[in-house]
Amino acid sequence: MKVAIVCFNDTFFDRVRLLKKYYSSKGYEVTVISSDFSHRRKQRISSLEDADVLIETPPYYKNLSFRRLYSHLRFSSKAEKLMEGLQPDIIHSMVPANSLCKTMSHYKKNHPDIRLYFDINDLWPEALPIQRFEWLPVFTEWKKLRDKNLPNADQVFVECELFLEGLNANDDYTVLHFARSQEPMPLHPHLDADTLDLVYLGSINNIIDICLIRKITEATTKIKPTRFHIIGEGETKDRLISEVQSTGAQVVDHGILFDPQAKQEIFDHCHFGLNIVKPNVMVGLTMKSLDYMIGGLPMLNSIGGDTEKLVEKYDLGFNVDRDHLDELAQRICHEPADQALRRRRNMQEVYERFFSEETFFRTLDEVDA
Repeated sequence: MKVAIVCFNDTFFDRVRLLKKYYSSKGYEVTVISSDFSHRRKQRISSLEDADVLIETPPYYKNLSFRRLYSHLRFSSKAEKLMEGLQPDIIHSMVPANSLCKTMSHYKKNHPDIRLYFDINDLWPEALPIQRFEWLPVFTEWKKLRDKNLPNADQVFVECELFLEGLNANDDYTVLHFARSQEPMPLHPHLDADTLDLVYLGSINNIIDICLIRKITEATTKIKPTRFHIIGEGETKDRLISEVQSTGAQVVDHGILFDPQAKQEIFDHCHFGLNIVKPNVMVGLTMKSLDYMIGGLPMLNSIGGDTEKLVEKYDLGFNVDRDHLDELAQRICHEPADQALRRRRNMQEVYERFFSEETFFRTLDEVDA
């Protein structure tokens, strides 16, 4: 049995690696196809861990651009041609790119005996801050590339329950949550009682609500000195730093860190991790929330759907009410130490229950059965 995993975006590769590990454990011959252009780094790459084939793909340098759409189209077309040589029994295609829904559906039409799985990791254009322009033909057609072709799959996976609503999904769609093979990190919190330490982890892009982040730090600095740690890079990073500094908070820029222990040392000194996106962006879970769970760092969360429910049900921090930020600031600045420690444990327990490798594999087994 031969399996082809197709993934345009290197930011989805935590999931790709788990899929490769799962299919390999079944004795299948697995080939991972990806792009030679890194979305994360915005540069060409000659290799990518766990990718077997890198397709030459046109570069792009802005997340929202026609060059990005063109890059997706070229990759998807070349990926379909590559299938002719590989002749897989199963195609597990990550989406986005939406254009893969069209090209992989076309391949299945010509090879009806294969099994085709679409794996929805993000909703484009719904997850982009373009509400004023979503009626434009470029965005409606972009969406149709996905929605029109999803019924051609033998199975559709979505990475969070919120996407079921966005896709008007039927009962055959399966929620396959984000997961990591990483074990929770040992907890050694060293929290400064006199200063509030917040951290933002991840890509700093156009869906991050910098205005809300500024308002939160503005409210906390009135009560307690605030240090704002940044782990990551992105096109709006300079603006984020400027807005936070304007509130009187101290910014500590750690740059990009991939080493789990280095990140954990920062988490151990922070009271909360920020999981903040603009309103009306269709996001139910983020990879940074898994990092926070692994590190036992409670969240300040503005994301609806799955994350909002988890924060509320399992006491993982605070869901941010934009109309009551002063009240939020009072609560996070005066939180008792025993409550802070309990939340850190809650974060890791939720990770092991819902987002572990074991849970991920069990869901795939239920579908495969």
